[in-house]
Amino acid sequence: MQPCDACLGLVGKPSSVPPHGDLAASGASAFGPPGKMTKVSNNWNCTVCGNWMYQNTANGDPPNEWVIGERPEK
Repeated sequence: MQPCDACLGLVGKPSSVPPHGDLAASGASAFGPPGKMTKVSNNWNCTVCGNWMYQNTANGDPPNEWVIGERPEK
Protein backbone atom coordinates (compact mmCIF):
# COMPACT_ATOMS: atom_id res chain seq x y z
CA MET A 1 0.00 0.00 0.00
CA GLN A 2 1.44 3.37 -1.02
CA PRO A 3 1.63 5.80 1.92
CA CYS A 4 0.18 9.28 1.44
CA ASP A 5 2.46 12.32 1.70
CA ALA A 6 1.14 13.12 5.19
CA CYS A 7 2.08 9.66 6.51
CA LEU A 8 5.49 9.76 4.82
CA GLY A 9 6.04 13.16 6.42
CA LEU A 10 5.68 11.66 9.91
CA VAL A 11 8.05 8.70 9.47
CA GLY A 12 11.20 9.26 11.53
CA LYS A 13 9.86 12.36 13.26
CA PRO A 14 9.84 12.57 17.08
CA SER A 15 6.73 11.08 18.70
CA SER A 16 6.06 14.51 20.20
CA VAL A 17 4.94 15.62 16.70
CA PRO A 18 1.12 15.30 16.64
CA PRO A 19 -0.62 12.90 14.23
CA HIS A 20 -1.82 14.32 10.91
CA GLY A 21 -5.52 15.09 10.53
CA ASP A 22 -6.41 11.91 8.62
CA LEU A 23 -5.05 9.48 11.22
CA ALA A 24 -7.71 7.70 13.26
CA ALA A 25 -6.72 6.52 16.75
CA SER A 26 -6.75 2.73 16.96
CA GLY A 27 -5.56 1.79 20.42
CA ALA A 28 -2.11 1.09 21.82
CA SER A 29 0.45 -1.71 21.79
CA ALA A 30 1.92 -3.04 25.02
CA PHE A 31 3.65 -6.11 26.40
CA GLY A 32 4.23 -7.70 29.78
CA PRO A 33 2.20 -9.41 32.48
CA PRO A 34 -1.21 -8.06 33.53
CA GLY A 35 -0.83 -5.16 35.92
CA LYS A 36 2.71 -4.48 34.71
CA MET A 37 2.14 -3.82 31.02
CA THR A 38 4.66 -1.61 29.22
CA LYS A 39 3.16 0.65 26.56
CA VAL A 40 5.27 0.74 23.39
CA SER A 41 3.13 2.78 20.98
CA ASN A 42 -0.10 4.57 20.15
CA ASN A 43 -1.56 3.01 17.00
CA TRP A 44 -3.11 5.03 14.19
CA ASN A 45 -4.78 4.08 10.89
CA CYS A 46 -4.79 6.53 7.98
CA THR A 47 -8.26 7.09 6.52
CA VAL A 48 -6.72 8.26 3.22
CA CYS A 49 -4.06 5.66 2.33
CA GLY A 50 -4.94 2.87 4.81
CA ASN A 51 -1.45 2.57 6.28
CA TRP A 52 -0.77 1.92 9.95
CA MET A 53 1.32 4.47 11.84
CA TYR A 54 2.89 3.92 15.26
CA GLN A 55 3.70 6.76 17.64
CA ASN A 56 6.37 4.96 19.67
CA THR A 57 7.00 5.62 23.34
CA ALA A 58 10.43 5.50 24.99
CA ASN A 59 9.95 1.69 25.10
CA GLY A 60 9.17 1.40 21.38
CA ASP A 61 11.53 0.40 18.56
CA PRO A 62 12.87 2.86 17.60
CA PRO A 63 12.14 4.81 20.78
CA ASN A 64 10.17 8.08 20.70
CA GLU A 65 9.74 8.05 16.93
CA TRP A 66 6.95 7.75 14.35
CA VAL A 67 7.10 4.58 12.23
CA ILE A 68 4.95 3.02 9.53
CA GLY A 69 4.19 -0.70 9.66
CA GLU A 70 1.84 -3.62 9.41
CA ARG A 71 -1.62 -3.82 10.95
CA PRO A 72 -1.27 -4.53 14.70
CA GLU A 73 -1.99 -8.02 16.00
CA LYS A 74 -5.08 -8.41 18.15
